Amino acid sequence: MSEDQIVFELAAQNFPLEPLVTSVDPITFEIISHRLHQTTVEMGITLERTGGTANTTQLHDYVAALYRANGDILSAGDSTSWHVACAGFAVKSIIKQFEEDGIDPDDIFLLNDPYVAAVHQSDVYVISPIHYKGCLVAWSATFVHVMDIGAMSPGGNSPGATEIFHEGVRIGGIKLVERGKLRKDVFDTIINMTRQPVMVGLDIKCEIAANNVAKSRIQEMYSKYGAELTDTVSSEMIRYSEVVLRKRLAQIPDGFWTDIVTIEANKTTYSFTLTLHKKAERLKFDFTGTDEQAAVGINLPYHATLGACFGSVIYTLGCDLPKNHGAFWPIDLVAHEGTLVNPRCPAPVSLNTTSGGTAVKYLCNSVLIQMVATSERWRNKVFALNRGHRAARLAGTNQQRSYFVTTLSDLGLNGSGARANADGINSGGGRSTAHNVEWFEHNFPVLYLFRRHVKDGAGAGKFRGGAGGEVAITVHNAPEEKIRVVAHGFAGLRNSGQGLFGGYPAAPSVLVLIEETNIVELMSKGKLLDSLIELDGQTTLLSYRDFHLGKDDVLYMRLQSGGGYGDPLERDPQLVLADVTDGLISRETARDVYGVVIDEVKDELAKTETEELRIYIRGERLREVK
Repeated sequence: MSEDQIVFELAAQNFPLEPLVTSVDPITFEIISHRLHQTTVEMGITLERTGGTANTTQLHDYVAALYRANGDILSAGDSTSWHVACAGFAVKSIIKQFEEDGIDPDDIFLLNDPYVAAVHQSDVYVISPIHYKGCLVAWSATFVHVMDIGAMSPGGNSPGATEIFHEGVRIGGIKLVERGKLRKDVFDTIINMTRQPVMVGLDIKCEIAANNVAKSRIQEMYSKYGAELTDTVSSEMIRYSEVVLRKRLAQIPDGFWTDIVTIEANKTTYSFTLTLHKKAERLKFDFTGTDEQAAVGINLPYHATLGACFGSVIYTLGCDLPKNHGAFWPIDLVAHEGTLVNPRCPAPVSLNTTSGGTAVKYLCNSVLIQMVATSERWRNKVFALNRGHRAARLAGTNQQRSYFVTTLSDLGLNGSGARANADGINSGGGRSTAHNVEWFEHNFPVLYLFRRHVKDGAGAGKFRGGAGGEVAITVHNAPEEKIRVVAHGFAGLRNSGQGLFGGYPAAPSVLVLIEETNIVELMSKGKLLDSLIELDGQTTLLSYRDFHLGKDDVLYMRLQSGGGYGDPLERDPQLVLADVTDGLISRETARDVYGVVIDEVKDELAKTETEELRIYIRGERLREVK
C-alpha cells in the first residue's frame, strides 16, 4: 500500500447506497457510474499505448478524466487526483474563454499556463467537449508531462529560472483542433519551440487519441441510457461522494493539527506551514505562516494547492468513493497571495511538482493523518508518510547521434511508509514503475553501475518502512563524452519517509555527483563496482543544479524509503532476521536499533541474548529521560 492509498477502508455496508442515492435505483447507479469509471481507465490505456516517452508509458505521469458540462469533476479513474483537480480548472477556463464564440462538437483545446490551471509548463492539458444531439453534456481532459517544453533547462525543470518567462512555452488556452481538423500551424508552432518536437508531438497526439476515445464512449452511453438518466446519475455520483464524506467527518472529533516542511534551495531554507481546522463536517486548510514566494521555481500556484487538498481528502477519507467534485465540498483553503502556496506572476514554478507541490501534498496528508489518529475507530488505518525524493533529468546526444531528453526514471523504486498493522512496500510506493535497465542503456548513453535496495534505508519500527532503491550511473558510448543533467526534486536532508508513533524516519533521498573518478580504470580491469567507496574523485551533494556529467564522473541517486511505525523493540525478532537475510538491514542495525542478536555461526536468532539486549536498551532509554 502506497502513501497515495487510503487511511480509511470502510466496508460498503457501513454506507449502503439505497439511503444515499434517491433519484435512481442503486443497480442502475452502479452500472452507469462504473461505465464512466471504465471510460477513464480506457483513456489511460490509450495514452500509454499511443505515447512514446518514459513519462507516459513507464512513470504513468498523466491524467485521463471526465468532467460535467460546467467543468465539475465527474470521474477520474486511476489518475492522480492532484492533476485531476487542476484539469478541472483548465476545463472551466476553456469554457470561459470560448463559450461566447461557440464551442463546436469537434473542437479540441490545449492549455499549459501555471497561472491559469497547470502546475508548471511541462504539464500540457488537452481538453475536448462532448456533445450529444447538439448539446454540450460533458468534457474529457488529459494531461501529459511532456519531455521538453523549451525552457532554459532540458526537460522544463529549470534551477536557474528566476521568473516564469525562463521556463518554456506558456499557453493560456488555444484551439488545437477546429471542427475536427488539426490546426497544423498551431501544432507545429508548439512542438518546434521544444528540444524534442517529435516526442512532444507524439505526446500531444496521444492525448487527442484518449479524448477521442472518451467522446465515443460517452456518446454511446448517452445513446443507450438517454440524456436525462445519464445526467442524473452523474449528479448523484457527486452528491453520493459528498454525503459519505460528510458522514465520515462527523464521526471524527473536532480539533486542529499542524505540520511544517522545509526545502533547501540556493542556500536558503524555505518553510511551508499548514494547520488543519476540523469543525463538524468542514475542513479548513490554513497555510498561514508559509514563507513568501521564492526566486527559485519551488512555488505552487493557488489552484495546485487547492488540488493537493482535494487529493488528500480523496486518499485519506474517500478512496473507495467515486473520485469526483464531491470531495471539494468540505474544503476551505487559506493560502495568502505572494507566498509559496499562492505566488504572484511572474514567480518561477518549474521545479514545483517534485518540491513545493510534494511539500504541500505531504502536509495535507500529514494533518489529515493526525486528525484520523484521534478517532479510536479509525486510528489503526493510518500509515507513515513520505515527504519526497530527489530526481534528475538527462539530455544530450545519444549513441545513435540523436538528441534526447529523458527522466532518470527509477522513481518506481520508492519505498512506502509502514502501516499500523503491516510493513511498507519495498520499492513499490507509488503509481510509477521503474524502467528496464537494458532498455534505458540501449536508448541513452549511460551505464548502470548498480540498481538495488538501500540497506538500512527504511525507517525502523514495529512495522518497518518499505526499502527504497539506489542507483549509480556513468556516461557510456556518448559521442560528446558527456551528457547534461538537471538535479531537481525535494532538496534537503529532511525528506523521504517520516516515522509514526515511535517509528524511525527513513534515510534521506539524495543526489550525489562524484567527479574525475577512476571509474574508467576500474572498468578496464573488469572490476565489478558495487560500492562508491572504491571511487576516487571529488564528491558533491547536489541541490538544484544544471551541470554536465562526463565520462569520468558518476551520478548516485538514493530514492526515498518509507518511515517506520511503532517502537522497533516491539518488532518480531524473526522478521528482523528475515530482513537481515534479505539484505534490507545490517546485523549492526538489527542489534543496535531493533535489539535483535543473530548468532553469526548458526545464522539464526539468539533468543535469550535478544531478550536481554531489549531489556537493557529500554533501561538505557529510561536513564536518558531522567
